[in-house]
Amino acid sequence: MTDATMELTLANRIQARASEIATIEAYENARRTDRMLAGLLAFQWVVAIVLAFTVSPYTWIGVAKSTHEHVWAAIVLGGLLSIFPIVLAFRAPGAAHTRHTLAVAQMLWSALLIHLSGGRIETHFHVFGSLAVLSFYRDWKIMVTATIVVAADHFVRGVWWPQSVFGVLSGSSWRWVEHATWVIFMDFFLVRACLVNVAVLGQLAHEQADAEIARDNVEEVVRRRTAELRIAKNRAETASRSKTDFLANMSHEIRTPMTAILGFADLLATESGAVDPKDAVRTIQNNGQHLLALINDILDLSKIEANKMEFDPSEFNPADALEEVRELLEVRAKEKGLELKFSADDNLPTGCTADATRLRQVLINLVGNAIKFTEQGSVRVEARFADDEEQDGDLTVDVVDTGCGLGPDEQVVVFKPFTQADSSTTRKFGGTGLGLSISQRLCEGMGGELNLVESAIGVGSRFRMTIPLADCSYNLKAAAPKSRPAKTTTEFSRRLNILVAEDGPDNQRLLKFFVERAGGSVTIVENGELALDAAWIARTANRPFDVILMDMQMPVMDGYTATSELRRLGYDGPIIAVTAHAMPHDVSRCLEAGCDDYVAKPLDRLLLLGKIQIHADSPPLSNPADPLQTF
Repeated sequence: MTDATMELTLANRIQARASEIATIEAYENARRTDRMLAGLLAFQWVVAIVLAFTVSPYTWIGVAKSTHEHVWAAIVLGGLLSIFPIVLAFRAPGAAHTRHTLAVAQMLWSALLIHLSGGRIETHFHVFGSLAVLSFYRDWKIMVTATIVVAADHFVRGVWWPQSVFGVLSGSSWRWVEHATWVIFMDFFLVRACLVNVAVLGQLAHEQADAEIARDNVEEVVRRRTAELRIAKNRAETASRSKTDFLANMSHEIRTPMTAILGFADLLATESGAVDPKDAVRTIQNNGQHLLALINDILDLSKIEANKMEFDPSEFNPADALEEVRELLEVRAKEKGLELKFSADDNLPTGCTADATRLRQVLINLVGNAIKFTEQGSVRVEARFADDEEQDGDLTVDVVDTGCGLGPDEQVVVFKPFTQADSSTTRKFGGTGLGLSISQRLCEGMGGELNLVESAIGVGSRFRMTIPLADCSYNLKAAAPKSRPAKTTTEFSRRLNILVAEDGPDNQRLLKFFVERAGGSVTIVENGELALDAAWIARTANRPFDVILMDMQMPVMDGYTATSELRRLGYDGPIIAVTAHAMPHDVSRCLEAGCDDYVAKPLDRLLLLGKIQIHADSPPLSNPADPLQTF
């Protein structure tokens, strides 16, 4: 609704309310005036009777002591003039016909009093008093009715009975016009007063309507804001409780693996003979992986909540993605004695475009959850593809388990973040309760959806993921996915000379150990400036490093600056970023600075060595510039 429309609507509301107020006020005023005139009529009847027995007790001209028959007629006529209007004033107060009836009765009373007084000029002022009283109605039409009655009375009696109205036995047939003119003269001011009074009352009604609507609007705004504040307060309290529960559970989730890591590390350092070293190291590795997964979940959730989650569609083979998930989780299923089954329709495309990394992340979470919450039976993954257009369609994957299942209350909140963190199920099976929430948001970010299709306690659950795929094809050559992980290795094919730029002593020793065990040699520097010098000295001496491992956050000169400067000078050797900044924009920043590849901390030894081997075997990016001219 536009501002102009809102203003017009408000004006119409004010005008309608002002008319309503004015109508109510006019009706109430008419009721009051009706009652007042009814009382006046009754009072005038009493006065008329007194006048009949005091002022005119004898013959009409006052020369004989017998009551004139006109006196009795006036008394009876006065009763007739009063009784019906009085009854009408109480039976139909405020009605238009009541007002006009009372006006006629009041003006006829003026005529009667003039008759009872023998046409005395003083009694004629009763006409003007009656007109003034009738003006209380604030209705100019009443004044017209009263004037017609006065004029008609003076005309009839002035022509045929002038003594009753003018006090003379004979009179001019046009004298009534003079009296009517004076009444009209009086009407001019009274009618004007009525119109002005109505206009003033209309303005007051408009102001009252404006004030009422403004008050109502303020009250409505206050009610709405109060309701919004109440809702916001409830949401804030709920969020505070949820996050408090989440933090408590997160503390538990972090401290549990840290206890194992620090405990077994202490045993290895002080009482190595008390535990199997391989078993202790495996325990440390597993708990470290758990902590890394926990950190990734928290980072994903924070990016989703801030609408910062980035998606990178690429070509991949859906069947390969399913196979990778199966290979990754099959060992976990066998450890619990579960059967892990994967099935796919024959029409699954061999090549298509979507964010394969996020798709695998959702699948790993769904299948991993199914394995975690299933004690016996099986976990089935059923994939199918539905064509929507020539090269587009939806990939639907159902993950079905025979686990503990979810009750109706749990089904309602299963996709809400933080909510599961304090549930008894989570406490029994561990975890943060963020996986399903993150997975659903990832599916929505890819244009799909994730839903709980069915679940029953003691029977199991069925979750369904639907993701749109683009540029689908069935060319087997297109089946080679571009997003497959880099190859891994434990030994270099030849002796490689590696420059490590790292300021952390522990990481220096770790990288040195990785490279030397793989058959390479290591030169270590602790900041980017020293890395810049070492790289160019080696290049000048014609003994360039095969690969530079560059930490991106170091003192003196960071890795971004050192890499950019090396590329500016014409250095074409491979540089691999090694950093704990693991966000997608951090990867882009490393590549924009001139790095050839990226490895995130904590380090995967096999992945790191594999990337070193790949880039050491690759040809230079370009011909190096003359170091003497560029340095």
